[in-house]
Amino acid sequence: MKMMNKTYGALMKSPKYYIRLIIEGILIGIASGFVVSLYRYTLSNSENFFFSIMSLIKGDFLLTVIWFILLAVMGVITGILMNMEPISKGSGIPQVMGEIKGYYSTNWWRVLITKFIGGTLGLVAGLPMGREGPSVQLGAMAAKGVSKQIDNSKTDENRSIICGSGAGIAATFNAPISGVLFTIETISKKFDKTIVFVGLIAVVIADLIAKCFFGQNPLFTFPTVNIPLNYYWILIIFGVIMGFAGYIYNTGLIKSSELWSKINLPLEVKFAITFIITGIVGLFIPDVMGGGSKMIYLLQVSIPPLTVLITLLIVKYLLLAFCFGSGTPGGIFYPVFVIGAYIGAIFGVIFVPLFGLNPLITYQLIIIAMASMLASSVKTPITAVVLVTEITGLSTSLVGLVLATLIAYVIPTVLGDKGIYDRILDKLIENHSEIDYDKTKSQLEEYVVPFNCKYIGEKVWDLPLPKSAMVVSIVRNGDTIIPNEDLTLKHTDEVFIILSSETYVEDNKKIEELFSNK
Repeated sequence: MKMMNKTYGALMKSPKYYIRLIIEGILIGIASGFVVSLYRYTLSNSENFFFSIMSLIKGDFLLTVIWFILLAVMGVITGILMNMEPISKGSGIPQVMGEIKGYYSTNWWRVLITKFIGGTLGLVAGLPMGREGPSVQLGAMAAKGVSKQIDNSKTDENRSIICGSGAGIAATFNAPISGVLFTIETISKKFDKTIVFVGLIAVVIADLIAKCFFGQNPLFTFPTVNIPLNYYWILIIFGVIMGFAGYIYNTGLIKSSELWSKINLPLEVKFAITFIITGIVGLFIPDVMGGGSKMIYLLQVSIPPLTVLITLLIVKYLLLAFCFGSGTPGGIFYPVFVIGAYIGAIFGVIFVPLFGLNPLITYQLIIIAMASMLASSVKTPITAVVLVTEITGLSTSLVGLVLATLIAYVIPTVLGDKGIYDRILDKLIENHSEIDYDKTKSQLEEYVVPFNCKYIGEKVWDLPLPKSAMVVSIVRNGDTIIPNEDLTLKHTDEVFIILSSETYVEDNKKIEELFSNK
């Protein structure tokens, strides 16, 4: 065991080790970048195809009937695909989180195929789902494929999956920094220098590939002006509103899933119904269909009247909850932005004229609302601020943006909301208690000691670890320390622990609680 510890410490300092990490990051970036860029390109054309179909069948009864038959067929095909690979249902982000925690061990190429085709069919049918959740899962699975080819250990494979998910965010949003932050705040939920190192390389490569496909312009462009400092109090009210909006958004999606789960129908029938009802809504209100690019475009052209804003917001949310609850493959990340943008527009239409402010401030409120809604729903305030900055090119009023975002983040936290992806993952685990995990390998995990951990000052050998877990080394101030009977735990220590794959899920949960702030 001492030999293994010394070998591990030497590897961490070896230049060859970092060369391997660089190569790994490049390969992940290339694989994830190409897969997600291709998916993004396909969905963009699928959404354009849907709106072309809506124009074509308008007023033509026979073509409308044919279209609805096709919708039913696409729903059945999607159901068949999801039955083939159930892990491809829904957003994809909770599933990646579940794999990192040890609840799943997915077949990467089956997920790539079923998620890609299922997500594409959904956008062809006009389902109001986003591309970002599936892009995260596709990026993660592409990275897992790379990891399998280079014969990584289970620990390294998890790192690849985490970095691939960040590359997915980078490629779909053209937002590399947000990709890295997303992996820390949402997927791994801890700071691991190796993950950050590999992740930065992967997101930069993935972002470069995406820019080759889609150019370098920001995803959203809004004319903005600064909000006067003496009106910043409005942002406090606005942040509270967005906090409750995020909580309602999450609760509605979860309740929809619970209602759908009580309907005892084959998945193919559920999806056929979902596709047909979506088609009916599309005949009357086509603007709410697809991921939401049409709705964002309406805001960019000019702010619609208040009644139009409220109607589109309500219909978009209800249809999204309906489709998401059924389990259709598609993301809820982009719709968070869309719904947030419309709440911001409604707030601006009401309050900006009331106080005689510059009408362009409404666009500033739209941008702030997008970040606030994301922070409130997903519980990622840092990612929310940076991502909105990257996708809008916003460089002014950052203080106002952070103020409203932090307030929006606090509200659902006080209400006990864990965040939409954690809530979905809890439901997945509850409904599928079996754990499919590779029990033939051990896994090395890193845990960082927070400043108020109750075990600071305790001897490492006396920590109440699970019997199947063992501390192999501690990195302190850049130095690797092999534990002995006198070594005590300190703030910011990076504790490396070997876990048995057979008991990984339970042991990891116990150790996370041990090193928590509680």
